[in-house]
Amino acid sequence: MKKFLKITGGIVLFILILLMVTPLFFKGKIERLVKEEVNNQVVAKVDWGKFSLSLIKDFPNISVGMSGLSVVGVDKFEDDTLLYLNEFALSADLMSAMGGSLSVEHILLDKPMIHAKVLADSTVNWDIYKATGEIEEVETADAESSDFTIRLKSFEVKDAIITYVDETMDLEAAIHNLHLNLSGDMSAATTNLMLESSIEAVNVSMEKTKYLNQVKVSLVAGILADMTNMVFTFEENDLMVNDLNLGFDGHVGMLDEGYHLDLKLGAKETTFKSLLALVPKEFLTDLEGVQTQGTLTLEATTKGIYKDTDNLPAFDATLKVNNGQIKYPDLPKSINDININVVVNNPGGSPDNTVTNIEKFHFELGQNPFDASLLLKTPVSNARFKGGMVGVIDLGSLKDAIPMDSFDIKGVVDADVTLDGNMEMIEKEDYESVQVNGKMKLDDFEYTSTGLPKVTISEALMTFSPKSIALNKFVCNVGRSDFDLSGKIENYLPYLFKDETIKGSLMHSSHLLDVNEFLEGFEEEQANAAEDTTALELFEVPKNIDFVFTSSFGKIVYDKLTINNTKGKITVKDGRVVLNGMSMKLLDGEMKMAGEYNTQDVKKPFVDFIFDAGNIDITKTANSFSIIDSLMPIAKSSKGQFSADFKYNSLLDKEMMPVIASITGGGNLKSKAIEVSNSKVLNNMADLLKKEKYRKMKAEDLDINFIMKDGKIIVEPFTAKVFGSRIEVSGEQGFDQSLNYVVKTPVSRKDIAGAMSFLGGGFSTSGDDVMVDVIVKGTAKDPKLSLDLAEAKKQVGKELEKEAEKVVKDILKDDNVKNAIEGLFGKKKKK
Repeated sequence: MKKFLKITGGIVLFILILLMVTPLFFKGKIERLVKEEVNNQVVAKVDWGKFSLSLIKDFPNISVGMSGLSVVGVDKFEDDTLLYLNEFALSADLMSAMGGSLSVEHILLDKPMIHAKVLADSTVNWDIYKATGEIEEVETADAESSDFTIRLKSFEVKDAIITYVDETMDLEAAIHNLHLNLSGDMSAATTNLMLESSIEAVNVSMEKTKYLNQVKVSLVAGILADMTNMVFTFEENDLMVNDLNLGFDGHVGMLDEGYHLDLKLGAKETTFKSLLALVPKEFLTDLEGVQTQGTLTLEATTKGIYKDTDNLPAFDATLKVNNGQIKYPDLPKSINDININVVVNNPGGSPDNTVTNIEKFHFELGQNPFDASLLLKTPVSNARFKGGMVGVIDLGSLKDAIPMDSFDIKGVVDADVTLDGNMEMIEKEDYESVQVNGKMKLDDFEYTSTGLPKVTISEALMTFSPKSIALNKFVCNVGRSDFDLSGKIENYLPYLFKDETIKGSLMHSSHLLDVNEFLEGFEEEQANAAEDTTALELFEVPKNIDFVFTSSFGKIVYDKLTINNTKGKITVKDGRVVLNGMSMKLLDGEMKMAGEYNTQDVKKPFVDFIFDAGNIDITKTANSFSIIDSLMPIAKSSKGQFSADFKYNSLLDKEMMPVIASITGGGNLKSKAIEVSNSKVLNNMADLLKKEKYRKMKAEDLDINFIMKDGKIIVEPFTAKVFGSRIEVSGEQGFDQSLNYVVKTPVSRKDIAGAMSFLGGGFSTSGDDVMVDVIVKGTAKDPKLSLDLAEAKKQVGKELEKEAEKVVKDILKDDNVKNAIEGLFGKKKKK
């Protein structure tokens, strides 16, 4: 018996060792073959971190695991991750494969991240399978000749994140924390499946407008599955969208080409409040305390065969709200008599058969009724539209009916607009056939918000015609600033319906523009919302706007600067803001400027300007611009006027600040005389040369050329008249305030006698001044000066040579010396 147990135990041990060791022999080869085959089939880079294969982990099933799986794009989608999977796990019954049907017990996808993207040229990043006809033919042949099947019992997804970006529609959608569990005996011909799924947040935005924001979705559904005919019938189920409970029933059948659908959906609750659960929190807050009245009808059905987007089944949807009311408990007024009737219908076939009819959209606010309607037909081939809006909205009453904690608003909107036409009229620019008529008026508008100047619009009037919108009047004040606008807006119908460029020509005038008031509000808002990075984003100029403003400002206050009589044209077009012929009076002088702010490539925005300034007061310039004081502190110690013309170009970062390394430009600065006193540079020079007069210096006849590049201002050598003598200056200054200048200046011999002591008694302290180089290093706030006497040495050396030559000549004039020299060379004086 002992021998039998030993043998039996040995066999069991051998089998266990075999089960543990066998995968080790094949794991590497299997992994290599799988990786090579997958990468041969796709136009992408597929890789994973850890690959596991075990017969023990889920015995008697085989367990396959994979972690860090990634699918990364190539070409246009280089380094763009389409899929990342934290962990993939599969458990399968190998013994079942012997019967011609592999039973997959469980599949797990843990924390998958899917990023789907459509570029502006309609290229998609998920189209990664190679178009190889031979592979498809082999697969088809194999499928037809084999009866081998795969049965799945359980499929689970944990914490999935799915994002979708469509640049053709300016659409962004995201699903966060998707959980899905599908279970049941999927190997049976007829089986009951259980589907449980939840999504913590669904977000959808188009053209920067949020349509769904943090919407919660969950689904619990029992499904009767006819696996033979591939027909799935939905039985008891609950679909929750926020607090809106929807039920649906019917079936979905999978055909060789397409699907057979017969489904019906309807709201289980018929109260108006359940519909409000879909409204984003930005518009309606604290719904739990809101009192509502009214009934809701929300139904949708679809029946027929769906093959593709050009062959739709019949469908219809109805939304009705009767006698609705919204009343916040702490507010005096309510929104009453809410009546909505929306019907969408398509008898089947083409999407062009869809008819959308907003038959009624009515509410009353503060005894003022408001109505709107829209009928839309043939949306694909030639969208036909007919609708309008008429009514009065008292914004003050709106504030009394809906909580507005962060801002206060007043004013009366009076609208009466009708619309009737089709897209063909717009495409042919037959605007006269499009019936657009009416007006929209705004009176006594006020908007106040923490940290921002108060906005008031005393009167605004727009009148609509098929071709244009006339801005008859627009009188506005923002804080202390005022704006008066009038003009015309054209091409607005193609802009609304076809996303074409809207055009406008507007006359603008302001008595006062106080920029500081806007900046103060911006800084306060930044301080109160330090975590809000959106406030720091670069402003992107829309590419589908073409506006020309003929502007006139009586007075502009910016920083410490006052600008008067500003006139010129401002053009907003193709992602650019272009200033043309702008002229202004400032700093006791005049300035003209032209240039642009360009965001055509939003990854590389830039500014490019040309300035021409005349008779500008240098002291006021330094006291008006903080950047001048930062780069050139010496300017605050200067007096005089200058004229300048220069160019400036630089890239901008995400906070609209210049990228220092990208700054280029240059120009010329001229002045008849600039007086500088008590600056750090001059004080250091006076100490270095031991001459008090250098503490106050007047430079005349300045003509300076400079260029800006590589983060520096490079000054070409120039001369100026100082203390009646000419000096020469050259060098450069960094935007980081670093200094590197050479000043060639005349200095009296007496002042540098000590420094020239190496010449001994041969250096005379009388005579003309000698040239020395004053080396200026350090920074603008802490300059370091030193002397370079190379030029002085050369000058004095030449003087000593001339003096020695003169002495020799005088000696040779002596006859005795001359005769002695001649005697040395055997020459005798004739008698």
